[in-house]
Amino acid sequence: MAAWLKDRKPVRTQPKLWVETMWLVESREPLVFTRTIELHAGLNIVWAKESASNDASGLASAGHGVGKTSLCLLLRYVLGDDAPAIATLRSKAAGSFPKGGVAAKVHLDGSVWMVFRPYGLYSHSMAAQCESLEQLLDGAAPNDFDGYGRALEQFSIGRLAARSLPGTNQPLEWRHLLAWCIREQRTRFDGFYHWREGEGLGFKRSRRDPPLLVGSVLGLMDFELDRLLREIESNQKQVEQCKERIPELERAPAFALAHADRQLRLRVRAEEDEPVFTTTVGESVESRVQAALQAAERDESQWELEVVQAENVLAEEQVRLHELTKARDLAKLDSEIARSLVDAKQDDFERLTKARERLAGLEGRCDPGNVEFSACDYVQKNKSAVNMTWFQDGRQAKVDATMLAERYKVKKGLFDGTEKTVYNQEQLILRMKAELRRVRVRIATSESARTYLKQSWDELQLKHTQRSQGGDTAELVAARKQLQGLETALDSLRAAEVSRRSQQSSRVDAIKSLTGTVSTRLLGAEGHARFIPGHEVRPFEVARGGEAYQVLEVLLGDIVCLLDSVVSEASNHPGFLVHDCPREADMSERLYREFFLAAAEAAEQLGKDGAVPFQFIVTTTSAPPEELSGAPHVILELAPGDDAALLFKRQLAPELTGFDLV
Repeated sequence: MAAWLKDRKPVRTQPKLWVETMWLVESREPLVFTRTIELHAGLNIVWAKESASNDASGLASAGHGVGKTSLCLLLRYVLGDDAPAIATLRSKAAGSFPKGGVAAKVHLDGSVWMVFRPYGLYSHSMAAQCESLEQLLDGAAPNDFDGYGRALEQFSIGRLAARSLPGTNQPLEWRHLLAWCIREQRTRFDGFYHWREGEGLGFKRSRRDPPLLVGSVLGLMDFELDRLLREIESNQKQVEQCKERIPELERAPAFALAHADRQLRLRVRAEEDEPVFTTTVGESVESRVQAALQAAERDESQWELEVVQAENVLAEEQVRLHELTKARDLAKLDSEIARSLVDAKQDDFERLTKARERLAGLEGRCDPGNVEFSACDYVQKNKSAVNMTWFQDGRQAKVDATMLAERYKVKKGLFDGTEKTVYNQEQLILRMKAELRRVRVRIATSESARTYLKQSWDELQLKHTQRSQGGDTAELVAARKQLQGLETALDSLRAAEVSRRSQQSSRVDAIKSLTGTVSTRLLGAEGHARFIPGHEVRPFEVARGGEAYQVLEVLLGDIVCLLDSVVSEASNHPGFLVHDCPREADMSERLYREFFLAAAEAAEQLGKDGAVPFQFIVTTTSAPPEELSGAPHVILELAPGDDAALLFKRQLAPELTGFDLV
């Protein structure tokens, strides 16, 4: 066996993650195992043998439906995955083993975890750092399944330079890395970054995000490079937004001019074929605007005159209301005084008489005589006469009650008349005020419309001037200046990224060198495989066409990353890899044989004292090379046609025509 890895020195003796034992638990109480699978570090082959009988059906003879993919799904399950495909398998298994589940002894970053996960939906998953599975299932070791989940996240994603993806800030999760470490058969190994079929990993950018994750896991991205990538992503978005905005700003003046022209024509009722500016003959938008402005000014002047006239009339009516109100109040007191005489209430008479005297005091000036009311002979004479009459009325009240009652009736009638007159006057004033408000609103509305019309015309003139001069708007000039600044900053960031990546050239060179070493072992010196860091589709490329080489690129890349985790401290790869039937992806028999032999040789050359620093599990329906067809490399043989040779030692679902069992 050629020592093709003799120049590679391992930096660890065990994988960061590997599974030592898996138990298919039939029942927890009592504890019964369906099957116990002993695994080890290094190459582990699960061989689904094809039937040797010529009488076997095509389905049975093909080695399908025996449990290869189910085993891979159970590995994912004990490592924290809960994908829909796993839920489907659990549902089938729970039908046959309602109290069962899958358990595993997992070595995680130097610690040993016992893990149990049930098939049924209503049982709880369990995990603990303990020596035996019985301790976990009996409750001797406290359940810490949440701690197990955190440990998986911490040993994988927790060590990366960044725990989120630049550009989207989407948090990275252990399940993203696990999808790469356990490739499923349904993807047919058709692309290095195609890890799951139909399940989805939740990446917001299915093309860009997996390469970023792989680059970070391989140690090709440090904190500074991650910062630069995030700034580049942010600036790139700003550049794209600015570029999208500039054409809009360039078209905006024409759109704004057309819109302003259309709105103004509608406002002044101008036809579409009328010119904007005044010409020697015919109507124009300008002439209609000027006519509308002049008409509005004339209307406003007329309404202002109406307001002045209405205010004068209103003032006169308010004076009249004041006089009528005073007369009504006097009539009311006269009526109440007469009533007090009828009722012979001396206290009311005296109180009301004094109130009337105060009301009739006429404080202020007499306008006709231009003197104070207190100095007006006419007022004082009539006031004395009234007082004398009231005194005589007081004496008469003791003699003739009938006359007093008649007088009260007359006074009451006078009061009712004055009160109605006051009410009518108040209503008249209210109507006048309402009309005055309407005229004022009409003036304000006209002024607002006239101002808006003038502004619209001024803006239209300005837009025509700007268009004729061909000048850019201030907003467009600012946007172009902003774009120039953003592009300059983006160029600087990209230059910094190139410089930073060049500083990491030793890491890239190491992976390139290892790629050449592995490809030479698999293909010979003429293989010409290479590593292309940052490529979004084919980071590992074999310079030959054909589907077989396309599949080989995936296998080559995975093996290189697996071995790199052994020989490089910079790698964050867990040193754990599972391939589900890569042979069925149409790789040639010779390449498939060399693929197995290379993995076995790597385990022997990089191992020390029986300890191998990686774990590689492969399921296959094709026979492995003769030298690898027994222990310790083949850890499980499955076969169709015999229940004891099935993974669960029974069929989990009835066989149906065209039904492909996992």
